[in-house]
Amino acid sequence: MKKYFYSNDNQKSGPYSFEELKNENIKKETLIWFEGLDDWTKAEYVLEIKEILELSPPQIIPSEQNINTENESSNFKIEDEETDRQNIHTSYSSKPSMFRETFLFKGRIRRMEYGLSLIIYFVYYIIVTLIVVAINSAQLLILFLLPGLIFLWAQGAKRCHDIGNSGWFQLIPLYGLWMLFQDGIKGNNEYGINPKGR
Repeated sequence: MKKYFYSNDNQKSGPYSFEELKNENIKKETLIWFEGLDDWTKAEYVLEIKEILELSPPQIIPSEQNINTENESSNFKIEDEETDRQNIHTSYSSKPSMFRETFLFKGRIRRMEYGLSLIIYFVYYIIVTLIVVAINSAQLLILFLLPGLIFLWAQGAKRCHDIGNSGWFQLIPLYGLWMLFQDGIKGNNEYGINPKGR
């Protein structure tokens, strides 16, 4: 079961289940982290937390603060627009970029990254083979191919995770070919956040 942590005013709280998190004081600007997120992210930019934010009523603004001049309100709008522009990158922080942590066996990757990984591996394999044939040393072939194989296996395991299976599934004959065409599970799963960000 996924555990969530949140931070309001630099005070970390957690771990909480999703149901427990619904009872906490989660606001749009509350920072959220769970396994699968690279860094603390504002709650308004984490897809699954939006359900909690929809349950929260809007903040009550006292009547004294409610009386603003047009200049002040327009200044706030300009600042909000600038903040929104700055937060565009943050909104995609739950969508990991490609080829991060390529040698690790945790997380998820999309079909395109897996296909590119296969191409990179085969180009690497051809280059290493040509070098080893020129040197005429079989021991070097094993030494040079080992990082390439670890890269390929790690990327394959993450692609299996995106489909919702264990990384061991890539050992099934022709499963690697099937992974090139099978779409991943929408939303987050036990292996991490959706690499497509939806």
